[in-house]
Amino acid sequence: MLSIDHQKKLKQLEHKFRNADWEDNVSWQTNEPLALIGRTGSGKTSAAVEFCRSHERRLYFSFHNLTADIAPRIFSLQQPKIFSDGFAKGWNEFFDVLKKYFAGAYHVLVFDDLDDRNDREEFHAALQSYMAADPRRNPFVILPLRQSESLLLPCFHAFMRTYTPADLRRSFPQMTDEDRLRLYSITDGMTGLLSYYDASLPFHENLIRLCCHDTYFSSYGQQLLQERFRSPEGYSGLLYAIACGKHKLSDIAAFAGFTTKKSGTYLQSLCNAGFLCTKKERSTDKRSTTRYFFTSGYMHFWSRHLMLSQPAGIAEDPSAQRQARNFIDHVLVPDVFRSSCERWFHDHKNHYEIPGYSFSELFPDETGCPAFDHIYRSGRKHCFLKIWTDLDGRYGAADFSLLEELSVPISPFYDNEYFLFSIHRFRDNLWNLSRKYDNIHLVEARFLAY
Repeated sequence: MLSIDHQKKLKQLEHKFRNADWEDNVSWQTNEPLALIGRTGSGKTSAAVEFCRSHERRLYFSFHNLTADIAPRIFSLQQPKIFSDGFAKGWNEFFDVLKKYFAGAYHVLVFDDLDDRNDREEFHAALQSYMAADPRRNPFVILPLRQSESLLLPCFHAFMRTYTPADLRRSFPQMTDEDRLRLYSITDGMTGLLSYYDASLPFHENLIRLCCHDTYFSSYGQQLLQERFRSPEGYSGLLYAIACGKHKLSDIAAFAGFTTKKSGTYLQSLCNAGFLCTKKERSTDKRSTTRYFFTSGYMHFWSRHLMLSQPAGIAEDPSAQRQARNFIDHVLVPDVFRSSCERWFHDHKNHYEIPGYSFSELFPDETGCPAFDHIYRSGRKHCFLKIWTDLDGRYGAADFSLLEELSVPISPFYDNEYFLFSIHRFRDNLWNLSRKYDNIHLVEARFLAY
């Protein structure tokens, strides 16, 4: 069983809603709906349905495949006990019937898939009027959404947290750190993707099952693109180019066969939709160039191995399976682990710094020490970060000695703080060295809170 309890989160939010008038430090000041925000596959719908299950005064409605004008009729037909006189002809009538039925009693209403509706102004107006009519915080309305911009009325925002490798450690205690990172790198911790993982099978067998052509895992990427773009197929060439290692605009455009101008427009749309991000990097001639990267490990994997695959997919092709495993181990896992290590350092660096020091990052190539991933400087004090991302290596005192030799010409040993990160456990001789010198800090994957 996965470790994040969405029911507990909803119960806490319900308590906030009902008691915000008298509890301290609660920003929920008015009788307004809860916008429960999370990406497709984050567990919003399943959490809301379970929250409403077997409670007479908790009703769940979905706009999926419904236009807003026909929705009140369908919703009222779903509740014949409440709408005993027939279906509602509009939103005002729909909410009037609810008001009479509940007669001031506390109740919960969930309206799901509202993102899909462009014709929702009348619904928003009727809902806002319905909530404002009762000053006693009644009812509690939940609106699961992919984006907060979908709302046209004031609301209280709450965000669905995805699973982390630390959550997976608690959920799958028998899983190795390597497989945990592999799983996280291809699912982004999304509930909808993780729910198909069978912990009783090895990772490589799960990967084959997930990549079958008719699985949710294989179709999820296409679903995400269809939600944001009218013609998602127009973006496939650009996504595949970046998945194949092309990151500069000119290289992406040449690979996809588009003009630079058209590629730039499409890439900006992908950035605005959250699929890509940009980073400024210095080229060999010291010029700053913009490069494009995936924000999601799943979309990176899907664009490279599933988006353009034939109906059999990679599930029945041993060669494609090997390529996919290599891609996960040598591209996705390093990216996930490196980001986790950088986040850990920024969360913990104040614990190791001299009070008042403000570190600024140097470029390793400028210092003549590209062996380190990051070098931070403040006066004489330096922080050196080395992140070993390979899944096979175990590092010891000899590996640190080589790094020390490269760092000492920049700054004396005792003016430095060394942070060494590894997916595997470090060798005992390096642990002994870190106990001897308090400026050598070792962080293994199992220590990261992610």
